Amino acid sequence: MIERENFDMKYDLLLKGGQVFTEGRLQEADIYVKDGVIAQIGKDLEEADAEKVLTVDGDYVLPGFIDPHVHLNDPGLTNSEDFYTGTCAAAAGGVTTVLEHPLTAPLPATEDAFVSKRKIGESKVVVDFALFGACAPDNERSMKKIIDSGAAAFKTFLPYSSEIPMLSDNQVLDKMRFLSDKDIVLAIHCENNDIVEKSTARMQELGKTKFSDYPDGRPAIAEIEAVSRMCLFAKVTGCKINIAHCSLAEAVDVVEQNKREGVNVSVETCPQYLLFDRSTLDSWREFSICNPPVREAEDVENLWNRLFDGKIDWVCSDHSTYTIEEKMAGGGNPFGTPAGIAGIQHTYQLLFSEGVVKRGLPLEKFVELSSSNAAKRYRLYPQKGLIAVGADADFAILNPDKEWIIRKEDLKQMIKWTPYDGMTLRGKVEKTIANGREVYDGEDVLARPGSGRYLTPLPE
Repeated sequence: MIERENFDMKYDLLLKGGQVFTEGRLQEADIYVKDGVIAQIGKDLEEADAEKVLTVDGDYVLPGFIDPHVHLNDPGLTNSEDFYTGTCAAAAGGVTTVLEHPLTAPLPATEDAFVSKRKIGESKVVVDFALFGACAPDNERSMKKIIDSGAAAFKTFLPYSSEIPMLSDNQVLDKMRFLSDKDIVLAIHCENNDIVEKSTARMQELGKTKFSDYPDGRPAIAEIEAVSRMCLFAKVTGCKINIAHCSLAEAVDVVEQNKREGVNVSVETCPQYLLFDRSTLDSWREFSICNPPVREAEDVENLWNRLFDGKIDWVCSDHSTYTIEEKMAGGGNPFGTPAGIAGIQHTYQLLFSEGVVKRGLPLEKFVELSSSNAAKRYRLYPQKGLIAVGADADFAILNPDKEWIIRKEDLKQMIKWTPYDGMTLRGKVEKTIANGREVYDGEDVLARPGSGRYLTPLPE
């Protein structure tokens, strides 16, 4: 227990009666919060010393979840999501920090666009946020200024996207060489564009346009080859990279082998790759289309095995929502459907229910996958990603026994759809505390727009 120096001080908040995950395990403890920071952890702390008391009745008090891969569409694409609605959904899912990726208009590939986006975020968010900068041809000078403005990382795409320039191999190498001494991560969407384009064209020529045909247009080899190539580039340049939204155990194995060889590489996956397979696609149709696509049932099990083996660094939502009209624009052809799944509100509750409850994932591994590993990779730790004196008072308060059903009517995001609609889960976020503020009470988001903070990486 930490002793207080001033017995007359009033704490802002007391969390009472929780099972707190601290020092690597659950402990029955109370928590005092002062000025948004954890001030004391101990048993039987006095209610009279706190301005506000929240009794959590034995629920798990976990480090606030960190979602390091979200698309909130702000600015420029705010007909389907923005910083306010997206972070409201985050808060309702126990997420206290989001790392927002750069698929917005204008693209944050210049200092002005990046700073403008940051200011928009600061005016709207209800939880803390950090920003990725965008890689564009010949923008290294701007990238240095973006780093100086506090970028958490950069993002590039290997396959074609209408929302961000596709870089050639030589351009990617140039970016990695530039970033190699900057102590910042380059996140990469890894699919071989040539294989994807040819495979997609072939499927359409053959008339194979059922939703369950979609994975054959973006086959496994396209992802595995691209991951292998990027690991080689990172090995040669010394750049820190992250393999975004990995869907295949074979690609994870490539990363693991490169880690053993000293390459500075991490890998993430998403709940859709742990829960859905090809057979899901004809049921959820447009709303289950994402890139890379969901794979075979065997791939799902293999990916879970890699997660249990500690070979996946974290789980993220890759939250990417569209209007219903945008999602239906393909007219029933999956190859004309914009790719993206809405999941920020449920990612870590899904991981808890499917991983901890159903499969026996140890709680310490869950905490690593939902907060601490991403915090360490993106230099937010130990401000974020743990419960300890001096850390930010960010908590996901979760009832581990509560069974509930995901309903689209309860979504806090702007557009009310998710492929997880109707799923029954065990383990529900009952409250979310961000910087010592109750931002979600189990039903409603309580925080005002602009109450979250912009985060920059901590110095080494």
